[in-house]
Amino acid sequence: MRIAICDDELASLDYIAEHVQSIDSDCEIATFLDISKLFHAIETGIFFDAVFMDVEWHGEQKGIDYAAEIFDLSPKTVIIFITGHPEQYSQRIFLKKTNLKGFILKPLNPAILRKYLEIIEDSISDSNNHKLTLKFNTGIISIDWRDILYVESHLNTVTVHTYNDSFRCYEKISTVVEQLPSRFFRTHKSFIVNMDKIIRIERNYVLLQKDKQIPISKHRLPDFRKQYGRYIGLKL
Repeated sequence: MRIAICDDELASLDYIAEHVQSIDSDCEIATFLDISKLFHAIETGIFFDAVFMDVEWHGEQKGIDYAAEIFDLSPKTVIIFITGHPEQYSQRIFLKKTNLKGFILKPLNPAILRKYLEIIEDSISDSNNHKLTLKFNTGIISIDWRDILYVESHLNTVTVHTYNDSFRCYEKISTVVEQLPSRFFRTHKSFIVNMDKIIRIERNYVLLQKDKQIPISKHRLPDFRKQYGRYIGLKL
């Protein structure tokens, strides 16, 4: 489980991180005093299962605003708000679209924190039903489809490209696309793209994160535009 903890006070940040780690020692924790560094991490392909977000920040924007921005970038990421001033924010936390799962008061109650970590674990278990499983000569590997940029086929091999790695196996691209959810589209006989990673659509290619240009076959373009439009509509 990968969790981000965001707070503009170092003492509070360390306190929350220590409590999370004491409850789940296997948890991978990243802490952020600077919220822009969290957004940069997400934009470069790092997925967080959950973000513990302090509501009160110095400046005009609050944690509620940041959580809405996180939802736009990574709608599957769970948000847990943390605040020492519930009377100011309890009615406002639902006014923006987020994947909100909880609201914790400072100082932290370890029993409540443990419950929320269990909720996050349950959410991860549900999403694990959407793993792409590939067979290699040396065994089997499962790749979280949220990490996939695109899939490429060449001769008798298929290569799955994530932001940081590539995995090649002997498989048919038609078999791979059957394992993937509807956010994936086969733009070309040799390519499948993750529509969640699209930056721009041109006449004969799509631009993905990491500046990857993936071709679109002319005869597939109308169906692709329709499906991409439906996909974006579901996210709004």
